[in-house]
Amino acid sequence: MEFGNYLYEPKKVEGFDFDVYRLKPETGRRGTPQSDMWNNIAVFGDNVSGRAHPEWISESARGRGVRGNNQYNLHWDILCPTVQEFRAEQLDYIEKTAEETNQPIFLNSWHFADHGHCTCDRCNKLWKKSGLDWFEWRNQTITDFIKDVKDRVKTKLVLAVLPDPANADQRFGMDHKELYKLCDAFNIVMFSQNYATSWYWEMIARAFRRIFPEKPVYSNLYVCGPGDDPNNCPPVEQLIRVSVRVMRTGIDGIIYLADVADNMVKFQKAVTTKGEYRDSLSDYGGQAALDLFNRWDKIVK
Repeated sequence: MEFGNYLYEPKKVEGFDFDVYRLKPETGRRGTPQSDMWNNIAVFGDNVSGRAHPEWISESARGRGVRGNNQYNLHWDILCPTVQEFRAEQLDYIEKTAEETNQPIFLNSWHFADHGHCTCDRCNKLWKKSGLDWFEWRNQTITDFIKDVKDRVKTKLVLAVLPDPANADQRFGMDHKELYKLCDAFNIVMFSQNYATSWYWEMIARAFRRIFPEKPVYSNLYVCGPGDDPNNCPPVEQLIRVSVRVMRTGIDGIIYLADVADNMVKFQKAVTTKGEYRDSLSDYGGQAALDLFNRWDKIVK
């Protein structure tokens, strides 16, 4: 079992087994690769590149893949995955990051924006030329990109998968069976500002444990993000409970996301004040999460 600290700044936090730096988040801004942390790169979700090249943004009958298109749940601009210039630059960037740091590469936003994307002229031409069914072509397009990444990255390759175990192929071009052959570990993006319905998150974790049976699977839980009002972040009791519930599904760990190290430490401190509540979950079957929290009792002041 492993537990990770996942931040928008390159700082490690005591009490975790590994640390992840959001080197290039979906804002598109790039930091400095870290040689003692996993480096996280958002590929096609890229506001900077979307502003510089609006013609690269993914298209659909329901509108473009941009923030503000309420036909979709988009929080950033998403580029078309068949823009060869951008695709090649990202492959070079990912490869260089792995070579410079010798650390795992953790990819986000490496897929199509959502169902119906992308219908730009370039995608339509490539699809028709392929002779494949629309969904088959989308799956192959994304799988081929990840194959290219795997050919270049000699360190551990971790994919962030969106929490849709049933429809990810038709929505995002995610062929779980093919991706399972290529990647070393998988991270289920389970971000929410409320984890009150913990059985729902447990169900998703259990489904992905079945989809990826013999490779590490992590659940990605949300502590707080940039600009969040603390009052709108998940209560600590909910985070404790959902941690225990997902860990009883047989997954291999949890990666907790916060904006900065100070807020991650605040979360740890809050957990240490909830000993009685944690004890009430001792028979739930998620002992690995409780062991993590017990570890924090000894180091967090």
